[in-house]
Amino acid sequence: MLLVLVGSTLPALWSALDWRHSVIGFSLLLVLRPVAGWLALKGTDLVSGDRWIVGFFGVRGIGSIYYIAYASGHVELIDERPIWALVAFTIFASAMLHGTTSFLMGRFVSELKQGSLR
Repeated sequence: MLLVLVGSTLPALWSALDWRHSVIGFSLLLVLRPVAGWLALKGTDLVSGDRWIVGFFGVRGIGSIYYIAYASGHVELIDERPIWALVAFTIFASAMLHGTTSFLMGRFVSELKQGSLR
């Protein structure tokens, strides 16, 4: 439901987006989140490849909506529209990216069950 609501706000936020938002959004999705997930799982029993998969397909950015809403209710954010646009764009890009690459997870799981990954 929340993804539908985020998607419905995108047309109103497109005008606040520029190329920098794309760079930040894709950096979060393709570099920062996977590396953070990989590092956070360092002390677990997961092998390196498994940690990369979890980092890439890990927790989505929906929580960011809560954090921005909370912050904007407690402090005065100057020109917060670009922040909302960045978060909405990143959630949208995440849903598109992870939706189109979800076949990788199915392939990973089937190879894991066959024992060819470990």
